[in-house]
Formats: sequence, structure tokens, C-alpha cells
Amino acid sequence: MNMKQTFLYSALHRDARARRRLILTELLHALAVLGACGAASLAIDQVFLGKGSLSTTAPVLLVLFVMLGALHFIGLWQSRLQQSLSGAVRKDVREKLHARLLSKEGQTDQRFTRELLPLALESTDALDAWYTRVLPVVLGIAITMPCLLLAAFLVDPMTGLLMLVTVPIAPFLLYLIGRVTREASEAQWRAMNRFSAGLAEILRALPTLKLFARERAERQRVRGLSEDFAGAALRVLQLSFVSAFALELITTLAIAIIAVSIGLRLLYGQLTFSAAFFVLLLTPEFYQPLRLSGTAFHSGMIAHTAEASLLKASSVTQTSLSPSATRGAISVRDLSFRYPGSPLPLLSGIQFTVPKGGLTVLAGPSGCGKTTLLRLLAGLLLPESGQIARAAACSYVPQEPHLYNATLFENITLFQQDCSEQAVRQALKALCLSEWAEALPQGPATPLGEGGQSLSQGQRKRLGLARALVQDRPLILLDEPTAALDEATAATIREVLLSLKASGRHTLFVISHDERLQAAADTVLDLDALQADEAAAHKGGERP
Repeated sequence: MNMKQTFLYSALHRDARARRRLILTELLHALAVLGACGAASLAIDQVFLGKGSLSTTAPVLLVLFVMLGALHFIGLWQSRLQQSLSGAVRKDVREKLHARLLSKEGQTDQRFTRELLPLALESTDALDAWYTRVLPVVLGIAITMPCLLLAAFLVDPMTGLLMLVTVPIAPFLLYLIGRVTREASEAQWRAMNRFSAGLAEILRALPTLKLFARERAERQRVRGLSEDFAGAALRVLQLSFVSAFALELITTLAIAIIAVSIGLRLLYGQLTFSAAFFVLLLTPEFYQPLRLSGTAFHSGMIAHTAEASLLKASSVTQTSLSPSATRGAISVRDLSFRYPGSPLPLLSGIQFTVPKGGLTVLAGPSGCGKTTLLRLLAGLLLPESGQIARAAACSYVPQEPHLYNATLFENITLFQQDCSEQAVRQALKALCLSEWAEALPQGPATPLGEGGQSLSQGQRKRLGLARALVQDRPLILLDEPTAALDEATAATIREVLLSLKASGRHTLFVISHDERLQAAADTVLDLDALQADEAAAHKGGERP
């Protein structure tokens, strides 16, 4: 397999700047370690043997404190880079899983839908260990250890030779352990997937189990799955502890051998005190990546096992939805779609172009596929055939906007950190919700959703439109924004939509039976008229 196609290496291959920063920070870390060891050995030599005063030792101590501070800040920088790469990879994985879920294969593969939750959570989060545990050890072995080994050879060739001889023992030991660990890691991963999928299946079927009094039998099944997973996890942990102990033992013995060698040669006057103390301080830092390699090795095995299942699950044909060069805001060519299990397509041979700017209304009888078409345009469904091209990113406002168990502010911003409070207040004011929001017990910080403040249908629809106003994207897709509302609320929404149209910065594509909104539209499309002749006689009913 090409390494560029794997999740673990894709971020490093894509982001050359992050790759260079990781190498630079590791090199700076090695230099800071050398500086700290050199300053510490020199300061102690001056105080212990040279009987130096504070004035003569102060510059060396200052250098020591600077090196120690540099090590701390370099460590923070490295951690931030690793978390950034890990976050980018996990986001990419979840986007691919989402695309697979929306694809025709994902909609018909029941096994994939059952395993989606553990794949998107546990399996994806397992990739984080590769960047936060494995990658630092790999960089330490590739960069820090050679730098420290070179310094040891320059100061004391005998110590450098001992380091060079003892280093290969740890990789050989890891190779032997790896042959045993691979099967245990794969068994643990299979047990975890079985446990997660089985538990999710039981929770979905809980009402039926209660109805037929089968909850006791399923309780035994959950207990068995849990015990299988616990046993597999304990076997991996057992191997991990054994390998970590073996590596600690090997590195400790190597450090002890070097320390005895340094002490004897110092006793016979073959080494100066400062040189001996410098290499003695350097030795534990040299072996530190090897001491961490045991746990890093097992984390890497788990990450690679998770990656294998993710690569298999996320393979999907390329989506037909693409932000691309198009004369209009939306361009649709030969679009067809059918729901899984339906013998006939709901949409067939759809072709149209929505011009940039202005208001386009999609009309048609109930059940003809308008909502399905809007979800296709938003990228929430993938077509069976045909192409959809969008000139820009879009905001999608469904007929029933979802309320999250979060504050009013978070429900409007959809948890985006860069959204300002001023933008939210302007959106609320435009939709005549300012007074209502300020009258809430905690204002915009009032919790909504389950157990929180309840909303009427009109307030919920205006909340969905407020999200689009805050996002301020060039293309806005709306599904029946004025349906089932009183005239005053519907008039407020129409006014906001017409003001967006008048601004010239937005393209609005709206499903609506509202005659006033249709009269104000630049274009009215009838979905029945857009259907291809051969599909018009065989249309199925729309599904939600």
C-alpha cells in the first residue's frame, strides 16, 4: 500500500510545513539537552572542584536555566504540532466515513451502519496515539539519539562506543515482542468492535426486548461480550507491561555499565570531572527514546490495527458533489436518485442551473422529491448518477432545524469558536428575536434542547435562519421556511430573505409553496417539469 494513501502518514505527506517544524523542534530539543547537560556539568565542576564564587558561576547557571526553559517550551511546541496533525487526520477519517455513509454502498451496507459508531469514535481516536506517542519516539530515535551519540563520541569515545553497542538490543527485543503482540492487538480490536456493535444493536431493540421479556437473556449476552473485550484488553496490557519492563531493564543495565566505566576511568585520571559528569548526564537522555519505545510500540500496533479497519470501511467512490467552476451558483446535470430498496428512482434526469445572486424557488406537489433534491444539493445525500456542481460553500436550513442540548448562542453559532456575539445579536434582531432572547432566564446563555428552554415552531424556524445569517455563506438552501407559521412570523422571514436577495451577496434556493415568496422570486422551478420524460411515468413517493 502506498504510504501516502494511509491515514497515519497522509497528514505528514500533505503538510510539508508541519513536517519541517517537527524535525526542527526535535533538533532544537537535542541541542537544548546538550546545552543543559554541558551547563550543569560545568557549573558543578566550578563549584565542587574550582571553588568558584557566585559571580563566576552565575553566567553558567543562567545558561542552564535558559536551556531548561527552552526544553519546556520546545516540548509544548511539539505537543501542539502533534495534536494539530492528529486532529487533521481524525477529521479527515470522519469525513470519509460520513461520505461512505451517504454513498449508495453505505446506505445499503447494514453491517457498516452497525459498526459506524465504534469506527467513528474508538477506532478514529486510536489514531491519536500514533501522533502523540509513536511519532515523538520515532523522531527521538532518528534525530536526538544520533546528536547525543555524536556528542558522546567527541567528549568520551569509550562511552560513545558502549552506547553504540547497546542500542541494537532494544529494537531486536521489540521485534520479538511484536510477533506475539500483533495477534493480541487484532483480537482486542475485534472484541471491541463486537462489543460496541452488539451493545448499540441491543439499545436500538430495547423496546422490543422488553415487550417479549427477553431482556434477561440479552443481559447475559452483553456480559459475555464485555468479558471477551476485557480479556483481550488485559492480554495486550500484560504484553505491554512485560515489554516495558524488559526495555527498562536493558536500558538500566546499559546506563549502569556506562556509569561504572566512567567512574573507573575518572578514578584513574583518564577523564576530567566535567567530561565525566557531562556524559553521565547525557546517558539517560540518550536511552530515553528507547525506554518509551515499548509503550509507543503497542500504541502503534493498536493504531495500525484501527487504521486497517478504517481504510476498509471508508473506501467509497468519489462523490458527485463538488465545489467547482460553474457559471451559476448551482449546476445540476442528469441527476438521478433512488432510495435503497426502492425499485424506481425518485428523481431522474434532473437538469437545471441556478444563477448567482437572487432568489430561486423550487415548487411542486408534496411527495415529488423536493426535500430529497435539496438534501442532494446540500451534500447530505449522494446521487445515483449525474453531477452537482456548486460555486461556493452553502448553508442548509431544513424544515425542522435540530436543537442541540446547548445554549442559545451555541445553537446559533453551531459551536464555531470564531463567531462573534455581535453577529449573533444582529441575526436575532433581524428575525425579531432580540427581545425574546434577552427575556430568557440567562439571555443567549440559556440552555435549549432536552431539559432546557422549549421553542415554538416559528422560533425554531427563525433559529435555523439565524444560523445561516451568522454563517454568511454565498449560497443558502432553505426548506419551507414559512410553512405552518402565522402571518406575522412568515412576513418576518420573507422580509429577511428579500433583504438577503437585495444585498446581491447571496444566492437563495428555497423550497416553498408560499405564493408571496414565489411572486418575489427571480426564478420559479417546477420539479415535475424538470423530471425527464422517461422517469415521469414511474416516480415513486418521496421518503424523508
